Amino acid sequence: MNRIIVLNNIERDLAVAGGTARTNQNKDNKLNKDDNKSEAEQLAVDIRGMAGEIAVCKYYNKYPDLRIGPNKRGHDLTLGELRVDVKCTQYSTGFLCAGKNHIPQSGFIYLLAVEDDPEYRLAGWQWSETLIQSQNLGQFGYQHEQSQLRHMDELDEDFK
Repeated sequence: MNRIIVLNNIERDLAVAGGTARTNQNKDNKLNKDDNKSEAEQLAVDIRGMAGEIAVCKYYNKYPDLRIGPNKRGHDLTLGELRVDVKCTQYSTGFLCAGKNHIPQSGFIYLLAVEDDPEYRLAGWQWSETLIQSQNLGQFGYQHEQSQLRHMDELDEDFK
């Protein structure tokens, strides 16, 4: 069963503010995430990412990490001892993708949120050690189709 989280107007405004601040901080530090994207496209990616993080935090009753700057921790929230990196896509059949610079880590997962603003569907998750393998490396980094993801019920048993 998929999980649908609806962001209210204030949460959506927070995603816009946080995503905009991330874009500006990256621009100020000359950190171009994707040279093939226009500034408007990169802003949309950062806003979507922040909204996905807010949706996952809302679902698990966690406060989102609103710090702006390089995320040296590498994860967006914790569930118990489990570190979670939220990835968000605008495509209903979009893949879970982690950058080529990511490394496998114990106790670390990637969780995919699918945006249909204002709704965000939690499509599933995957262990870092499972996703970050050479056979999963594609043009945009390490990737899994949604059919390859672990079911949200597995997380909910321990953390919901």
